[in-house]
Amino acid sequence: MDKAMLTSVCQHVFSRHPEVRNTQPNVTEQENGNYLVIFTGTAFGANGKPIPRTVRAVVDADGKITKLSSSR
Repeated sequence: MDKAMLTSVCQHVFSRHPEVRNTQPNVTEQENGNYLVIFTGTAFGANGKPIPRTVRAVVDADGKITKLSSSR
């Protein structure tokens, strides 16, 4: 995955999930030519307790996000 493609994916993820902003994603190439990009960060609940947040993006070879999911 080239740097321009990764920057585009990061901007999209950061706009939808600001709690993972300013983190470096882990990029793994999958067998089918897609890339799995995983962001980890911390959100804070209403009571102030930290909630770990993981955002996963599957990106095809053209740089298009095909699947975006998050978990707490």
